[in-house]
Amino acid sequence: MSDYEQSSTGRGPGANSPRREMDLFDIVALAWAEKILIVLVFLALFIPAAIAAYVLLQPTYEAQSRLLILLDEENPTPAAAGTGDAFVLDQVMQSEIEILNSDAVRRFALERSGAEVTPTALQRLRDGFSINRPPFSSVLIAQFESADPERAARTLNAIVDAYLAYRQEILLEDGAGSLSARLARAEIVAESAAADLRNFLISHDIGDFEAERAALIARISDLQTRLLAAEAEADAAQAGAAALRERLETLPQTIEQYVENDVSGQLLTLEVRRRELLARYLPEAPPVIAVEREIEALRDFIQSGGAEGAGQRRTGPNPIYQELDTTRLQQANAAVTQTRLARALRGQLANAREQSARLRALRPAYDRLNREAQAATLAAERLVGQVANADAQAAGSPEAAEAVRIVERAYPPDQASSLRKIGVIGAGVFALGLAMLTGLLRGYLTGYRPRSSPPPRVSRDAPPHAYRDAASQDMPPRAPHSTPTRKRRSMPVLARVAEEPASAPR
Repeated sequence: MSDYEQSSTGRGPGANSPRREMDLFDIVALAWAEKILIVLVFLALFIPAAIAAYVLLQPTYEAQSRLLILLDEENPTPAAAGTGDAFVLDQVMQSEIEILNSDAVRRFALERSGAEVTPTALQRLRDGFSINRPPFSSVLIAQFESADPERAARTLNAIVDAYLAYRQEILLEDGAGSLSARLARAEIVAESAAADLRNFLISHDIGDFEAERAALIARISDLQTRLLAAEAEADAAQAGAAALRERLETLPQTIEQYVENDVSGQLLTLEVRRRELLARYLPEAPPVIAVEREIEALRDFIQSGGAEGAGQRRTGPNPIYQELDTTRLQQANAAVTQTRLARALRGQLANAREQSARLRALRPAYDRLNREAQAATLAAERLVGQVANADAQAAGSPEAAEAVRIVERAYPPDQASSLRKIGVIGAGVFALGLAMLTGLLRGYLTGYRPRSSPPPRVSRDAPPHAYRDAASQDMPPRAPHSTPTRKRRSMPVLARVAEEPASAPR
């Protein structure tokens, strides 16, 4: 017999015996002792819950439709009206799922079917509709649940048709129209920006800002080079003129050109006379000898220098002085010319720098207006290409422009899916668990929990030591000089053997 039965019948250990731990055998014994209560609680809970699950969980029919998403290698976005970054498959499929599962498609489906668009109708479509996508696939599985199979298929086909029409409308028709409107606005903005830039240039007397600025930079560089050359030539000419002036101060303006005397003529006359005499006389004739003496005497006089510097002197301008003075005048004239040229170049350079400074001050405003004009023009050019692409897609056949294909339309399903069986099983598990818990708690509270004996009663008129004597009588006797030993925790067992004394007869 178990300890639970012994304690309930009074044949077990006394009230003051130490309490032991429960094991699986005790739990089974408690459940078996309260089996009637457990069965009653189970039936009381299971029957209403099972009836409610059977009544409330009605069978539903799930219609399915499959859609294939086609991707273009040149334009990865399905039937995109504009250009953009490349989409991967997951992003494209997620975008299509969001469009298909949007309230706009549900409203469009209700409007196409002629039904009234109410929050209740939208909520009913939202609750029954679901979308699944197989992994690594471009197929979407649309599902709709309803109690009527015909209604489920009809509603799902209406949603799919509304999705295709709405998708074509927003991606092709609305895209081309919105792009045309954007192009018109972009062209107006581009014309306005170009007019602002043109008025800015006209108001500041500028034809081509960049060309004039480049021409001014080249002109400033050329003027600086010419100015430096003119200043260098002027300095060189002034220095040359000063050097020539100093040189001319050391030179006479006039010089003695020659001295006229008759010695050479007389010698020539004597030679002629000697020739004439030789023609008439012999060389030893006295007239010839006399003439030769005169000739020798005159030659000796000339050779001795007696005739040098004698005679009539003639003076004139110094040719060297005149040449140097002419060169000095040329250098002075060149210095004056180069100085005037340098002065003119300085004025031109100052004017060019002033113009360059004016353009430099106007550069920020010009850059801003130029950027706005270029950006507006570039945006308009891009929109022109997008509008042409959208028009081409919209003008093409719907089959060629559409990137979504209906692989399988929804048909009324043959089999219904119901949660009645799962609901009944869940109700049974819940009722059984609660019934077991109730029975075990009642058995534990009524039979297994040890009861403590009531304290002894002492008369009101008893002396004070009577309370101490009564308490000492209830306490178990202690062994003298006993050392408390730590009780080892026993392991739970699945079966128990009746405890009998070793000397009990068999």
